[in-house]
Amino acid sequence: MSADLLSAARQRQGEIVALLQDLVRIPSVNGRDSEAAVAQRIAEEAARLGLRASLPAADPARPNVLAEWGDGPQGFALIGHMDTVAEGDPAAWTHPPFGALIEGGRLFGRGAADNKAGIACGLHAIALLRDLNLLDPAQARVMLAGVVDEESGASSPLGVRHLLDAGWLRARGAIYTYAGDIVCVGHRGLLRLILRAAGRAIHSGSPAWSRGEGGVNAVTGLAAILVALERLRLDAPAHPAFAGLGCTITPGTLIQGGEFESMVPARAEALIDVRLMPGQDAEEVIHAIQAVIDAELARRPGLTVAVEVKNSLPGAAIPVEHPLAQIAARHAHAITGREWAIAGAGPANEGYMLIEAGIPTLCGFGPQGGNAHAPDEWVSVESLPQTAAIYAGTIRDYLAGWSG
Repeated sequence: MSADLLSAARQRQGEIVALLQDLVRIPSVNGRDSEAAVAQRIAEEAARLGLRASLPAADPARPNVLAEWGDGPQGFALIGHMDTVAEGDPAAWTHPPFGALIEGGRLFGRGAADNKAGIACGLHAIALLRDLNLLDPAQARVMLAGVVDEESGASSPLGVRHLLDAGWLRARGAIYTYAGDIVCVGHRGLLRLILRAAGRAIHSGSPAWSRGEGGVNAVTGLAAILVALERLRLDAPAHPAFAGLGCTITPGTLIQGGEFESMVPARAEALIDVRLMPGQDAEEVIHAIQAVIDAELARRPGLTVAVEVKNSLPGAAIPVEHPLAQIAARHAHAITGREWAIAGAGPANEGYMLIEAGIPTLCGFGPQGGNAHAPDEWVSVESLPQTAAIYAGTIRDYLAGWSG
């Protein structure tokens, strides 16, 4: 079946590439651009392919898009987010960030790998399933969901959360269509904390400051806490899919403070980025961080630090031996000729929502690409039809296991 699938997918390569170029050329930077134009282009392609298309939205200005085929009880969902991070300085790119130019077998542009290529592949994978009669539409229902607002922190109520709560994503399995080179069975969690330090301002040239009789420096107090947090090591549950990964604390990914050049700073603020292992309790991590803060406050009378939770989402994973992972690895090997590791991802994504909803999910599995969140983001053109074939084969065999 793999050879026939790949042959049929390669006949669609031009269509997949053209769609992806259109999607990349529509800026959809989170916090700056709506995803509406991207959703509309996907819906148009779905209609051209003879698939049902709808635009379910929690926020009408930022609609999700759903393309479907089949009406049966055996559901499967392909999911990709339509928003991107910002392009940054265009001068740092060797190709225009929204040009979708192809050179050396790579298509370049913001969102190409993260996550628009997977969306283009997923849409044509559904058409492959239909055109090759790989599933009975009376038994299966396969859908592609292009979702909004993932890049805001993978915890938005507008995208995957809305589709789950509204009952759109009833499925026995799912693939989040990130570009990558592993069969991703899960991801670490994310905890982001904002630390706001308050001291006491005083003129930096005053005698009282010179004698140590007034003022409390919020910047140096917060800096001491950040350095102490950099040394903090926390035990975390081990997981066979996350070899070489653990709980990491990165203090001060954003930092600001002070009021004026000649003032002892009375305020400072920093963001702490924490990556959690599956099964790790975020509250215990917050308690350990608070203990470090309290120890430094005891050495600096007059300094206070407030802690705000900005983002908190858990790590999640399905078992390495789960049929979805094993079937996907088998098809990836058959189509590409190389072994794909079954492993977990370091960065967090929305897969936890699906897994918590009882939907076994590959939290990142798709075309070959690179430089996500960096200049010259790219995706391999050759990998696009390969990915469509892998998706189609995986969905067919996974759902056949339910019906058989």
